[in-house]
Amino acid sequence: MKNWILIFVISSVILLISCQEEEREFINPDIDTTIPRNSQLAGLMKNVVTHDGSFDDIVDQGHCFSVKLPYRILLNGDELVITSNLDYQNISTTDSIEIQFPIRIIQSNHQENLVENLAELENFRNNCKSNDEDIECIDFVYPILLSTFDSTSNQLKTTEIGHDSQMFSFMLDVNQTTSISINYPIKLLLHDGAEIEAQHNTDLLNEILDAASVCDENDG
Repeated sequence: MKNWILIFVISSVILLISCQEEEREFINPDIDTTIPRNSQLAGLMKNVVTHDGSFDDIVDQGHCFSVKLPYRILLNGDELVITSNLDYQNISTTDSIEIQFPIRIIQSNHQENLVENLAELENFRNNCKSNDEDIECIDFVYPILLSTFDSTSNQLKTTEIGHDSQMFSFMLDVNQTTSISINYPIKLLLHDGAEIEAQHNTDLLNEILDAASVCDENDG
């Protein structure tokens, strides 16, 4: 009888160890998809989804933020409602431009701020760095599925990302005990309209670096 009890105990221990090993294998990060929090790739991804505010500099003169559409300006004394980015093509550097306040601006971290007058706008302009870290010539094609594993709570979670602002917040909020992995393949859009695909981390890293190396940044 004692021998059967001993065999049962040993078998149970072996089974428990085996289950633990299988669980560890399941949550073991895949080096092809897992992105360490302070890695080069994590930083580049954050730069890709940083809000680019340079496209409307002809009006707001602040490359680190943009004015939220729609809003009104006086163009050479006549009122013009800016409703899309195409409207900026009708404005030249020789035109007289007066922004009609109040307006809302979108900063590089996607935060929105109400601006009541020109003096407040000047403060935001003065806080712009001479060269932003944003990468303007490559974009993610959404939706993208990201998985996280928290080593403290031992919890796995999958999140669908549908916009740059979501991706920016997601990358910013990840703590030291959480690892991120991408559900590949994902698509990226180049500024010439070409669409490319990344199959793993190395692909994604190289595509971002290649795009950034030939990109003509508009920052002042």
